[in-house]
Amino acid sequence: MSSCLVALIAEDDTDCDAIRKIIHRVLGQNIGTKRWASRGCSPLRRKLKAKLKLLSKDGCDAFIIVHDLDRNPKNGALNDERQLRDTLEALSAEIPAVKKHICIPIEELEAWFWSDQKVIEYIGSGKGKAHPNPQSIEKPKEKLIKLSADERRKPRYSTNMNAELAEILDLNICSERCSSFQGLLQFLHSL
Repeated sequence: MSSCLVALIAEDDTDCDAIRKIIHRVLGQNIGTKRWASRGCSPLRRKLKAKLKLLSKDGCDAFIIVHDLDRNPKNGALNDERQLRDTLEALSAEIPAVKKHICIPIEELEAWFWSDQKVIEYIGSGKGKAHPNPQSIEKPKEKLIKLSADERRKPRYSTNMNAELAEILDLNICSERCSSFQGLLQFLHSL
């Protein structure tokens, strides 16, 4: 679908960059994207309706909304995924369901990188092990930072590398191990 223009809405620029890289890997470089990074989960929910209208007027005909499933700071448990999905569905109700995908990475998008041994070795300079259930990892971003630390304890990994990691990520392995990624991949294939 060469004329497709995909809107990317996420909490930060690095998430947009990683998702854009995945879109191009699946659909080809000729797929256009427009993006909006909200700078946090609260502004994403607060401004979502208006941004969707604006992106629709700008010609976007497919929409991907990425919102992390954060942990409750009071008890450390993951928030309710169904409740978050219902909230995002209600805020984006004007966009037909066939044209939008709500992607909710469990805790953080960075959990996806833990699915692939090649990515883990790249970040850890040959050390570390991929996880069979990356969505169960608590604080996956912080654990990537720790894995990448050298002898002087200076980490190589930062979220600025997410697009680079999305380029080498094995999409099939990640899809098998991360339900949130599997849903995104299925949506992209449907385009």
